[in-house]
Amino acid sequence: MSSNTVYANITPFAAAQVANKVLERRGLDAEVKPQMLYSYANKGIIDSNYKTRAEGEKIYFVGSAFKAWLDKYVTRIENGESGSARVDYDVLADQFMDPTVEIVAE
Repeated sequence: MSSNTVYANITPFAAAQVANKVLERRGLDAEVKPQMLYSYANKGIIDSNYKTRAEGEKIYFVGSAFKAWLDKYVTRIENGESGSARVDYDVLADQFMDPTVEIVAE
């Protein structure tokens, strides 16, 4: 897409559906849950109207902000990161069991 592409504003629910389709089409085994994206709207992680909306008004991400987040998220998944700040205990256990992996204390 060209740099002047305009992305439509999108609800967190629809954004989760789009993210999951993108991940699926890229053959990535990850899932974005709508609850996570509603939380991101609340915390301001993805720019939205969450704090400024009228009572009863739907939450919308700014389209370009969601696109920027999605691109970063997909890259993280492609690079083997979990996609969230949570610890992937299966990966961590594998590292502790593999004698060729050097564990460095921070």
